[in-house]
Amino acid sequence: MNDDIAPGPVSRRLFFALWPAAADAARIMQWANIAHQACGGRIMRPETLHLTLAFLGNTSAEKVIALQSAAAEWTAQARAITLERFGCFQGPRVVWAGPGAQDTHAQAWLQALHDDLWMRLEAMGWQRPDTAFRPHVSLLRKASTNQTAALSAPAPLTWLPEQCVLVASTPGETGSYYEVLARMHLHVSQ
Repeated sequence: MNDDIAPGPVSRRLFFALWPAAADAARIMQWANIAHQACGGRIMRPETLHLTLAFLGNTSAEKVIALQSAAAEWTAQARAITLERFGCFQGPRVVWAGPGAQDTHAQAWLQALHDDLWMRLEAMGWQRPDTAFRPHVSLLRKASTNQTAALSAPAPLTWLPEQCVLVASTPGETGSYYEVLARMHLHVSQ
């Protein structure tokens, strides 16, 4: 992840995400390797693992600058996230790890963080998507998602987000490359 903060002259593909520390990303990669053995596909690089809070898509350079300035002043609450299960998105052929459906505390605070972020974004002119928020960490792309039902999750993995960031994504031959444009202040709560 590159920490340069100057936006390019054209539109940028943006998203907000919770980012794990390098040690937590290495532990999440163990889950990615298990999924990769069963489903194939393109495994995510450790430095690209994250939990997306809001995907904004292509954004003009002017809006990028305004959002960088605003996001640097925003705060986000952070709590530990426990990955307990594998899942998939059939259409894009993504295999992911996420909190358990019964983990109502994690689901509630992640939903509240997502909602708070979208409230701020809507005030700046973005339109909230109609799709439901499903917190997850993508592990594989272009995978055989019909194999995920047979995947057994290893022991639950708990990690505390190190950062909440605004990121620009640039596609490349070996996957997307990410550039941090702004960091939100994180307040850790129990």
